[in-house]
Amino acid sequence: MINVVIHLLLRSILTVPWVELGGECSITCAKTGYNASIIFHTKPFYGGKKHRVTAEIFSPNDKKSFTSIEGEWNGVMYAKWSTGEGSIFVDTKKLPIIKKKVRKLEDQDDFESRRLWKDVTHNLKIKDIDAATEAKHRLEERQRAEARERKENEVQWETRVFHEDGECWIYDYPLLKRLGGNKY
Repeated sequence: MINVVIHLLLRSILTVPWVELGGECSITCAKTGYNASIIFHTKPFYGGKKHRVTAEIFSPNDKKSFTSIEGEWNGVMYAKWSTGEGSIFVDTKKLPIIKKKVRKLEDQDDFESRRLWKDVTHNLKIKDIDAATEAKHRLEERQRAEARERKENEVQWETRVFHEDGECWIYDYPLLKRLGGNKY
């Protein structure tokens, strides 16, 4: 189970804009019970570093972590084990880049993320922050107007791949289900 509250922020005051992650995430392995609490730290207004991440990893039913992780989510992360020993946990700069496999935009449905956000993505790629901001604003305003119209007409939004379970949203086609049970 993954519980995530992460914000993707476009930050800049008087400098070149950068993308930053901020928020918390907890991950629990349903099979083993191991779990991790991860915090993506935003850069403080004065001083500090960008892209910081810290994590605590716990054995099942333990209140004390057996390792702590800290570093940069887009660089090197270091582990400090409960024995006091430290080591490099991962160096993301040395990991191979694996190209995502996605359908072409023209083959995607109208409400798929890549299609919805294509103008924002394009403008960010060409470093036109003003056009990206405008495209994001247009998309968000359109979505707000559609939500208002649904509310006025008492039409419920129909999800396609998630269902609500209390305060959580559950993906209808999890990997274990697609793999046929306990295969890893």
